[in-house]
Amino acid sequence: MLVYHPAFDIYNCAFRMLQLLSLMEESEIELDKLRIWDFYLTFPNEARQITFPRDLFELKKIFKNKPDNPYEDLIDPKRIAERMNPYQLSALRYLASYGLIDNNLFQKNIVKRTDKALPSELQQKLDEINTEKENIIKLVKGFNFLALRGLKERTGLLEFRYDRK
Repeated sequence: MLVYHPAFDIYNCAFRMLQLLSLMEESEIELDKLRIWDFYLTFPNEARQITFPRDLFELKKIFKNKPDNPYEDLIDPKRIAERMNPYQLSALRYLASYGLIDNNLFQKNIVKRTDKALPSELQQKLDEINTEKENIIKLVKGFNFLALRGLKERTGLLEFRYDRK
């Protein structure tokens, strides 16, 4: 049986990455942070599992109050995040090849959007945000103060024990 999911589609991933980069306030972002946010943009239901800091209580309520949908729950989110890694890296290499992200910084695991303009149709699609994506963007902006290690620890998606404190 052949099953399609946007998590494992390089072009859909490239679109999500561009969407995140266009909506984030940071000009440069660590690769693993972008990978984590891409995971939550793809699986917004999983944001309920994040350990929220106290000052983001209002944001936590948005995700905790969402009704459960057993068809959206993942059995092993950490494993899915690791399966998404090659697709995410390929999508970012694709964006770098078109000059949409800085290739030199990408080699250093930093992602930065270049000044290269996007076609107007694509920019219009990037600006279209549904409620779930808007909530994930609020989440991204709310967690903006956290260092990468703290984000990894709170989400539990990527290994953090060997990262520097």
